[in-house]
Amino acid sequence: MNLSFDRSVEVFYTGQKRILDWYSLWPQQVRWKRVLHGINFWLVFGFRMMILNFMLVMYIGINIRHMSEVMKGFFLLATSVSYSIKCNNVALLQILANLHDPLFRPGSPEEQRIFVDARELSRTVRNFYGTFSLCTLSTMLFTQYIIDNSELPLVSYDPFNGAPGSFWYCILYIYQCVSLSTGCFMNISVDSLCCSICIFIRCQLDILALRLQNIGHNCDLEGTKKGAEVERLLKNCICYHMKIVQLAADTEALVNKPISAQIFCSVLVLTANFYAMTQLSDEKLFLMKMVNYQVCMLMQIFILCYFAGEITQRSLGLPHDLYRSNWVDWQRSNRRLLLMLMQRLDIPIRMRTINASHAFDLELFGSQAEHQKITSAFYKYQVWYFDMLGMWRLHLSATWQQHIWHQLRCCLMLGIVSIMLLFFAIRVLANIDQLSVILQVFFMFATELSCMSKLLSIKLQNEQHARLIDEMHSSCFRPRSGKESLIYRRGAQRTVKWRNLYAWSSVLAASLILVTQWFVDNNALPLSMYEPCDLARPGCYYGLYLYQVLSLMPTCWINIAFDSISGSFLFFLETQLAMLAARLESLGAVVTPLDDQRIALELRDCCLHYGRIVRLKDLVDGFIKVPGSVQMLCSVLVLVSNFYAISIRTKETAFMIMMASYQFVMLLQIFIICYGADEMSHQSALLSHALYSSDWTTWSKSNRKMSLLMMLRFNAPLQMHTLNHSQSFNSTTFASIVNCSYSYFALLKRVNS
Repeated sequence: MNLSFDRSVEVFYTGQKRILDWYSLWPQQVRWKRVLHGINFWLVFGFRMMILNFMLVMYIGINIRHMSEVMKGFFLLATSVSYSIKCNNVALLQILANLHDPLFRPGSPEEQRIFVDARELSRTVRNFYGTFSLCTLSTMLFTQYIIDNSELPLVSYDPFNGAPGSFWYCILYIYQCVSLSTGCFMNISVDSLCCSICIFIRCQLDILALRLQNIGHNCDLEGTKKGAEVERLLKNCICYHMKIVQLAADTEALVNKPISAQIFCSVLVLTANFYAMTQLSDEKLFLMKMVNYQVCMLMQIFILCYFAGEITQRSLGLPHDLYRSNWVDWQRSNRRLLLMLMQRLDIPIRMRTINASHAFDLELFGSQAEHQKITSAFYKYQVWYFDMLGMWRLHLSATWQQHIWHQLRCCLMLGIVSIMLLFFAIRVLANIDQLSVILQVFFMFATELSCMSKLLSIKLQNEQHARLIDEMHSSCFRPRSGKESLIYRRGAQRTVKWRNLYAWSSVLAASLILVTQWFVDNNALPLSMYEPCDLARPGCYYGLYLYQVLSLMPTCWINIAFDSISGSFLFFLETQLAMLAARLESLGAVVTPLDDQRIALELRDCCLHYGRIVRLKDLVDGFIKVPGSVQMLCSVLVLVSNFYAISIRTKETAFMIMMASYQFVMLLQIFIICYGADEMSHQSALLSHALYSSDWTTWSKSNRKMSLLMMLRFNAPLQMHTLNHSQSFNSTTFASIVNCSYSYFALLKRVNS
């Protein structure tokens, strides 16, 4: 791959830098250019921004007794203040120059692929955020003209008191459009540029992680030459890491104040918008304008916090990447250097206050035939169903006819779920002012939405998921003793029990939803969705009833398959960790000199096995993270809808039974993943104690040092993180979801009453 490094780096910032050139933020060498740029800067900063701030302050002061008017002015004032604070960006030039440092140049083809992916992600984020911001700006400026063309687009102090259509009215109208557009382009440039730099730093951390993992793996040298080569690679990685840390520190110093101000201002903006929407909810165009602006503000905060959190998350994984290197046979001096580097890497790179971490683990078992059979119990029925739907990867020897049928089944399933989501959405939009109808739709709409995310995730990453299954059958994960075999069988049996419990509960709940409505009111459909024909006609009624049955049951089985296989993977990891703990406990004591050699080899094997488990963890993480996070969000909507429905229909026994069963299934759906991840994390925390429980006091000094290094690594338990890297799948998350759902229900009930 021929990669032009300097041109690729320029993609991260060139577009934003050109826009910021309009604001005269960069120092100039020629005198006449300095004069012109100074005039232009104060024209932009003073006339277009600070005067607008002054007019908004005047408006708030004049209408200080009218809360609605104060909030209207505040949502613009806070935004304009945030624009003004962002004008101090001269130090940005030095950071942009540092991006071209030769140390950041990718070397191998794999490093170049990482760099290119980061470059394209930066471009995508910039274009998407810029397009959405411009759409929001257009909505704000032109919606007011449609609502009431006698009012200005922005609520501010009018020093001219110009009548609509007068000269001063037109001047002020143009001034507001120009000022807000200036601030909008400033926002787009600075926010997307901060995100691009964060993406660049994350990319460099990925390259550093790859280099750390490869140290010692592809070295053909022997003896002192190999030691010297390993030492050189370690020192290069140390210098590289120091350069990344310095770049992150410079970036944090630059964006710390603007982002802090943006977050503070965003609180005012969001509060003002929420208040305005509650007071003027009958004005549809105004509501649309506020919703667009609200989403834009949330997106603005999200991209800044998310990509800064990505840096912290990746830096937390660097010690583990270093641990993956082939360090066990290095010279003593190199292992000391590795330990010093690992202690330094334990301190993550933090951008603002985003706290992120990354961890997970996996397990394996059996004698060859029995191992294959027991391992397949963790997933076989779920994978078979995914394959039947055309979502799983076909085997390599499949014919072209099989590929065609596979794609047709996939399109059919995606079409079924898409049509259901469309009908639910039409039903909501047609009854947007009826809360009870919206909640009736939402309890199934959110379920179908999570189902769609699971289908797309499996289809788009089926190659990676198929590789996960292949890794589970690897011979290196087989049990080596009777105790490990017993642990493995118990893990498989527990997985089957949880799968069956969840499957029967889900099928029962779906059947009650479809059948109960027939006995309660056979003139209505079981699901509240858009009805394209008149239900009074028997053909239409029975046709739609059959469609709902044929659509709901396959999606029910999709949820069963995905949620149960996710729990199975987590239980599989917990079982493998328990097997590793048993292996560490049984290392034994040293009686003869040969025992020291045996224990050294077994410790080395346990290190390598732990690395294999963590590599398998990455595959499971890719399977669960996105659909599981979407499921958590949708579950809150479903639980709130169900709580509300149960509270207003307490006298309908059949309906209460149906809702109670569905509520139980939704709670069980979240609990399976949270419980499995909690068990896995707890078992990983016991590894250090398991190693300590061995007869280590009789070992040699070198073996005790190696065990100490392993215990340092085991001190960080493995966790399964959501898309929000500061939150994990565990029992605490499950409790917070239930508590959050009930709080939203109580608030909704109170507001509605």
